[in-house]
Amino acid sequence: MSTKTKVLLVGPICNQSGYSEHARTILDALLDNQDNIDLYVQNTQWATSTYDTKYFDKYKPILKKTEALFLSKQDAKGNVHLNGFFDASFQVKPPNEFEKISDNDIGVTAALETTKAPVQWIPKCNMMNHIFVVSNHAKKNLENTKDANGNKISTPITVIPFGYNSKIEKEDVYDKVPITTSFNFLSVLQMAPRKNFENMLKWFIEEFENDSDVGLVVKTQLMNNSTMDFHNIKTRLRVLADSISKNRKCKIYLLHGNFSEEQMVGLYDDSVIDCYLSLTHGEGFGIPIFNAACNGIPVIATNWSGHLDFLRAPSKNRAGNTKLKSHFLKVDYDIMPVQDKHLMPNLITKECEWAYPKEKSFRKNLRFIRKNKDQFVPDAESLKEYLRNKYSSENIHNKYKEEISKNLPEKSKLQDEVEKMFSQLSV
Repeated sequence: MSTKTKVLLVGPICNQSGYSEHARTILDALLDNQDNIDLYVQNTQWATSTYDTKYFDKYKPILKKTEALFLSKQDAKGNVHLNGFFDASFQVKPPNEFEKISDNDIGVTAALETTKAPVQWIPKCNMMNHIFVVSNHAKKNLENTKDANGNKISTPITVIPFGYNSKIEKEDVYDKVPITTSFNFLSVLQMAPRKNFENMLKWFIEEFENDSDVGLVVKTQLMNNSTMDFHNIKTRLRVLADSISKNRKCKIYLLHGNFSEEQMVGLYDDSVIDCYLSLTHGEGFGIPIFNAACNGIPVIATNWSGHLDFLRAPSKNRAGNTKLKSHFLKVDYDIMPVQDKHLMPNLITKECEWAYPKEKSFRKNLRFIRKNKDQFVPDAESLKEYLRNKYSSENIHNKYKEEISKNLPEKSKLQDEVEKMFSQLSV
């Protein structure tokens, strides 16, 4: 029997979502440490997001190994008994789903895209030994949370961002898209309230209603990448655009479906795309915004939440002093409570607030980049070089390996018991 430290990773390994990217990043770091740990992976489903078989194929050995373990620990009623089996766990999920699995439980989360988290998260977070988050905004979201008795989250929180893999080769995704406009914006998002797409589309169309040379490429879905979802989103987008202006001259291009990593990177082609748009109410990190910035594409985005971590970079002023400089076009905002219709039990609750971007500021930035893109390209290129260095997938991979090592017990329970047994025998 192995005396290695037994580690369980719980997360949506095989889905297409931000949490799934997060889970795979940690899994790859854990797989690099298999000389020291006995690793198991419990794959979960992230909401209604698309299940991608290529990830199952990639991680099949470890998933099958875990399946065999769970079957061996199952009783006649189908209940799995793993109490005391694992020495540590990494749980990639919203904090309301954190659970006690071992003596060394690490929660991994994007937290919430709001000013604070629900008070119900406090005991769940304090159940963990450590928490990994993707941005300083996510860290503040947890740290700002306090219940009526003054109780707060006391578990240590470490920020580890996403990384950019510059080795993935771009695949041309626009060769079969009939793009007729010469100046094009891009937005990649799920059609959910937090993304604030309706306002973004409305203000975009109203700004460029009479400009036949401007287009907006939208890679989106309602729930997943199914054919039914495509027809639903196509109808919804057409109805929404027509309700704003049936006689618009600007173009809207819809992209939908199960894209490969090469195709997703291919979206950020600066020979086709001139600017990335996000009018989000808030982001835990903002992977599509990050990808745009890593490809030197100018960004217009709400000046609040997780994406500020990577859209601002150190810059020297004329006096030679270094300070953080914003390398994107900032959309002003107000912080106000989340509307009741967007509340979600145990996730987004009445005490939560997020950003409401301002129309005037957004449209001013649209006009500026349309007329003055060349003025902003050096800033975008400077940010690209900075991000590809600091946020390289290799650097982030090594950061995870370092933090994982810090948070694993020095000895497994079994190893400790064996050493105690031999110690008693020697006496």
